[in-house]
Amino acid sequence: LGLQTDCRTVLVVGGGDGMGGIVETARQLGDKLGTESSRVNQAFQMVVVCGKNEQAQTTLSNIEWSGDVKVFVKGFVDNMDEWMRASDVIVTKAGPGTIAEASICGLPCMLSSYLPGQEEGNVPYVKDNGFGSY
Repeated sequence: LGLQTDCRTVLVVGGGDGMGGIVETARQLGDKLGTESSRVNQAFQMVVVCGKNEQAQTTLSNIEWSGDVKVFVKGFVDNMDEWMRASDVIVTKAGPGTIAEASICGLPCMLSSYLPGQEEGNVPYVKDNGFGSY
């Protein structure tokens, strides 16, 4: 995967279609990690999987990230399990497939958004069962 093994890794995903405000979520998180890297004198890395959202992939690939943060921007991947196992936490919308995969991998979930109705009930499920937050 080309990731460093000696630093914390945050995986950001927006589903196969790259939805859920992935650009803004990645920007804000990248800024926060950059600030935190300077504060604690520690490197971080962030992997952003944009799915089929080519516009998001292009936008994020052109950002000059601050601090000691290495950012990997990907399109659609067919080895999500490998990316999850290489990460320390996942930031994602509340899609049931991603939540299930992450829980199987033992990966804590930080839910960034949900689709009203079909994904809304996943938020309390993740929180109440102790494997993530919203």
